[in-house]
Amino acid sequence: MAWKRWTVLGVVVVATVGCAAVGDFASDDPGLREAAGVFSSRFLAVSDADMTATAYADGQLEPFEGAGDELILIENGAVTATIAASNSVISWPQVVDATPDGRFAVVVETRGPAPAGLEAYDSVYTDFPVGETVSVYAVDEGALRLTDTVSGVGENMQSVDIAPNGQVVIATETPGAELVTAQISEAGEMVDVASHDLSPPYRDDDAERRIRTIHIASDGVTLAANVANRRVQFYRLSGDGVAPMGRPTEDLGSRLAVGKWTPDGEFFVVTDTNWADGTLHMLTQGPGALTAIRPPTTGAGAPLITGRVSVGRSPEGMGMSPDGTRIATINMERTYLPDLPFLAAWQGRREYSVSLVSIDPETGAMAELDRAYTAGILPEDVIFDAAGENLAVAVFHRRKGADRLRGFIDFYSIEGDTLARQDVTQPVMRGAHDLVRLP
Repeated sequence: MAWKRWTVLGVVVVATVGCAAVGDFASDDPGLREAAGVFSSRFLAVSDADMTATAYADGQLEPFEGAGDELILIENGAVTATIAASNSVISWPQVVDATPDGRFAVVVETRGPAPAGLEAYDSVYTDFPVGETVSVYAVDEGALRLTDTVSGVGENMQSVDIAPNGQVVIATETPGAELVTAQISEAGEMVDVASHDLSPPYRDDDAERRIRTIHIASDGVTLAANVANRRVQFYRLSGDGVAPMGRPTEDLGSRLAVGKWTPDGEFFVVTDTNWADGTLHMLTQGPGALTAIRPPTTGAGAPLITGRVSVGRSPEGMGMSPDGTRIATINMERTYLPDLPFLAAWQGRREYSVSLVSIDPETGAMAELDRAYTAGILPEDVIFDAAGENLAVAVFHRRKGADRLRGFIDFYSIEGDTLARQDVTQPVMRGAHDLVRLP
């Protein structure tokens, strides 16, 4: 059981270093008012209410009355509509996206919902039901409406991304059908669905033999795929299907998560959580990183690494500014650690961080400009507004009390090269973990 593993580790850690010596005594209460944030764009959030953030460590789901996965519409910095939408945090934060005109949203199900009232799993990574459903929603002013539900296109869908030309790409765990492409019709139906074999460049020592995320560039044909959390392979879509572009990247870090293309498609930027297998590493890992990559220009060529920068610990989600010159990463730090006495003051357990990074649109070089900290548990995504002046952050929940049963959207402003906390938050269903800006 997970709790036994953590308890044994606790004895070892306390005996050797003592948690107070490396402690972080920040408050669990972030002191944020529940009010509308300053954010110039409408956006969507999804919440996975089936588990708590610390269930990754101890398997305790903590179900409560009224819990249910949701798609949430936020306008003028405040929640205006919600609708049931099955989704899962057992993924990287890339399970929702919107069509270029903002009329429809697509949500993929990485894992299915837990049975009602179930208290715990031995492992949340493997015990949740298989995810099988893609759902399409109409997004109106102040309203959300289900327009289509599709099953059978793939299992445990890991990500969805939609290009400016409307091309939908979905990553699945189904061997030989790792990529699903589609379009969304005027009526909000998923049409022209096709499956593609990516023949991923796995290696014998890959622990996870699957495609984790697929991201499509602004040209609608160039893809970047996270292969086994260890390398990026580029592909090109055509009328004949999909073909690899050059060789995969190697040596990008310990465990890759999600990525974003710059608006012009010149660079692909991917986060590295700096995780490794084993419980001890989740207590001791160092900073994560961003890597910028220029895709290969010839069929046999190699991608070019143009920039790399350290950010906070455990960066999963990231946002790209509309002009492609700034990036924000949401760094979970060690907020996923369970509520065990020996971890009460462990460094990085109580506060997440946001890193503001510059990227040169000509060279792909990057630099961290600022980092801000706020109390909150398992934040996984961050987006810019259309002006590039404000950020919204999805926070799974807070650590204690009633706020452990709610998710939150925290807001930040960008003042020059500095992040400023707006000191306001929007409560949402527990489990907020993925965001997408609407036009």
